[in-house]
Amino acid sequence: MVLSPQPVLSALRSVRTPNSRVIYLSPQGALLKAAKCRQLANNEHLILLCGHYEGFDERILDEVDEEICIGDYVLTNGCLAAIVLVDAMSRFVDGVLGHSDAATEDSFENGILDCPHYTRPEIFEGKAVPSVLLSGDHKKVEAWRREKALEKTRKSRPELLRGE
Repeated sequence: MVLSPQPVLSALRSVRTPNSRVIYLSPQGALLKAAKCRQLANNEHLILLCGHYEGFDERILDEVDEEICIGDYVLTNGCLAAIVLVDAMSRFVDGVLGHSDAATEDSFENGILDCPHYTRPEIFEGKAVPSVLLSGDHKKVEAWRREKALEKTRKSRPELLRGE
């Protein structure tokens, strides 16, 4: 089933403004990355088109500014993809996270994965928080976090280090 162009275009045109950016969530779009989320978070008005089944009649794509894909798989509809996009983007909107630098410290922001995180108690089921994290030496903590982030990236997502 392909969605008919007239109702879709009527709905789109009824909410579009000169400041709108129309995003079509589609398996044919560019793969969503953190940098794109950061960029989209700065838009004044986003309109997210979410197809169902086979998607939209191709003739509506002239009204679309950009197609975005959230992964190399197909969903039955674009609603879940839109939720993923909104959640990933919202992290870059001022005031959404606890402090303004929080989003810059996460996975993908520096081209690698995030480091491991710990909380209390210091020992849980025989496993201790690494002593460097308890040392109070901020330079050593920073170096440890960077080393562990690189280690995790090499193991889990080596393509990130190759710039793929």
